[in-house]
Amino acid sequence: MLLRELCQTLNEIAPVRLAESWDNVGLLVGDESASVERVMTCLTITDASLDEAIAERADLIISHHPIPFKPLPRITSHSTTGRLLLKAIRSNLAIYSPHTAWDNAFHGINRQLATMLSVQSPTPLTPAADPELAKQGLGTGVYGKLSRRFTLEELIQKLELSLPAIRPRATHPLQQSISSIGIVCGSGGSMVGLAAQRGCDAFLTGEATYHQCLEAEALGVAMVMIGHFASEFFAMRQLADMLSRRVPEIHFWASMKDNSQF
Repeated sequence: MLLRELCQTLNEIAPVRLAESWDNVGLLVGDESASVERVMTCLTITDASLDEAIAERADLIISHHPIPFKPLPRITSHSTTGRLLLKAIRSNLAIYSPHTAWDNAFHGINRQLATMLSVQSPTPLTPAADPELAKQGLGTGVYGKLSRRFTLEELIQKLELSLPAIRPRATHPLQQSISSIGIVCGSGGSMVGLAAQRGCDAFLTGEATYHQCLEAEALGVAMVMIGHFASEFFAMRQLADMLSRRVPEIHFWASMKDNSQF
């Protein structure tokens, strides 16, 4: 299969139009006319995950976090980003990042987390800017009612059934009872105020700053943080499985070295 054809499939799964305006998604490194036979997914391109892709003769890395993320005035070995990009290019490795498009997709990360928690009729915290996608009920994050009232401790226990590697923290006592929740994977703490506006009494994300935690406390929204890695990496395994079913002629696998659990 040609790389451009696989990019089209990825765009069907996680439309780039769903990405946040500040994001850098899609094909970031590579020749669209190149042939693709072996593809590795990962959360982040690091020395370890890149070495794995090279050793396993991958043609493409689908990295959730984009590299480069911001425009680079130069690509040299003097920066970590430049060094990793040079290494990938020398190894004929293409790089594709779905990032916030995959976060917000219909089968994407936020909705997978909502399914784990049995959220009823998950709705975007913010509808997509694209009218067509908004009509499909897509947008940034999700929120909705829980199937019943939970304590924060029960909520965390429910997550641990699917995500045993989580490192949970909460802004409120674990015995606090909640009935509705907003969800934004990764670094979603900035959206706790929007979750409060939507009537949520809890908010789930990967990580948040001290001041975002203070905001949650002031708003009376119990924020649960499970770790940036834990809130997203599971979905890169799911993406590899999904692509394997849709494109059986390509060998897909999730990185075994991508374990920076910070």
